[in-house]
Amino acid sequence: MAANGQNVALVTQTLMANASSVLSRPEALTLPRFLDLCSLCEAAVLLDRMEALGASNEYVSGLSSQLAREGLYRTFVPTLPRDELRRMALRLPDELAMRVAEGSGDDPSAASETGAVAGLDYAAGLNNLLAQVDGLGSFASAGEAVVKERMYRGNGYLVVAAAHGLDYFPDFDRVPFVAGTLQKTYRSLPRQLYDRIAESLQEPLTGGDVVAEWTAMSTIPIPPIAALVLSRASGLDDIPEQVLRVRDEFSGFRRYFADFKAELQAADTIRERRKLLARYRTLLEEASGPGREAVSVTEMLNLTEKAVAVAAAPAVPTSYGALLVTQPIDWISRWWRRRPLAILFRLDSKMPKLSEYQQLAARLWGPGPAARLHDHAAAHGVAVQRLLSEVETTIQ
Repeated sequence: MAANGQNVALVTQTLMANASSVLSRPEALTLPRFLDLCSLCEAAVLLDRMEALGASNEYVSGLSSQLAREGLYRTFVPTLPRDELRRMALRLPDELAMRVAEGSGDDPSAASETGAVAGLDYAAGLNNLLAQVDGLGSFASAGEAVVKERMYRGNGYLVVAAAHGLDYFPDFDRVPFVAGTLQKTYRSLPRQLYDRIAESLQEPLTGGDVVAEWTAMSTIPIPPIAALVLSRASGLDDIPEQVLRVRDEFSGFRRYFADFKAELQAADTIRERRKLLARYRTLLEEASGPGREAVSVTEMLNLTEKAVAVAAAPAVPTSYGALLVTQPIDWISRWWRRRPLAILFRLDSKMPKLSEYQQLAARLWGPGPAARLHDHAAAHGVAVQRLLSEVETTIQ
């Protein structure tokens, strides 16, 4: 588990593969791959270290090798017993939970040009989007890759990250599904549990107050990391070196971010948490410098408590919630506070500056590939933004 005060996050090998592919093959530039490169740049600067689940076909590139040599990227080895980790994959079909527990890792595969999954109605909302996955066969651009397996495996990484106290940076395609899983999980918990959380915090709160505080996505300011890296790079092969240089410049920001996460987990009251968020947002804004951008943060369930690990019927969320309600007040308070952040990369943080990023891309990748970014964003960006902004704060 990540040590207290450390910035460590789980990333997917798809994220690394997408970011690496556009450095070695300019013609491979698409919106998802470009934004995965931006997300990887941000992770390398925001975090102390990135870890990815191992795989028999582990992806290795010049970018991943250089980050590994610097101690910034390594293979993640779960510390929990396989059976326990499998039980903690509460929402996965059994065969997918087993695959996650065995650490088979990700299958780096080509994303569609816009990141959209063929056959899904993104305007229908997150709940329905998740339900639609079961009726799909494959990505239009990924041959025999089964979308249901890939999406639920992405949610499996979320479970693994939460179980080990890690943040999670999903690759671009998976962001809407991860966000949907977080919302669905929160709403599946019984209202009595939220009432117990409020009681454990000894604050005059209703269950609804706790729900609103817990499920709302917040944004935190970050430096314009990707823009700085791309503007300074002399060519595609110079990007990894510029990532390291920008990282050195923002060591103070990284320290603030680590302290923020540590204090947030130690906070005893919602009131204190809100003060922390306001204080650190100011500190992070100052440390970000001019032209700052934003990433979305939400919090994941803490799945490390022993009672949760032995939950029966892991596919049934009500059994999980019922188990939690029966725990002592101090246990519930501790369980609720000690949950890691999920850093959800959002397209809307880049959309206002798309023309700037397109100009940077044109210099490095050429005008043809860069021009396609705008078309891809127009085709998919609005739908993803709508999905991620429709955060429901009521229990159904």
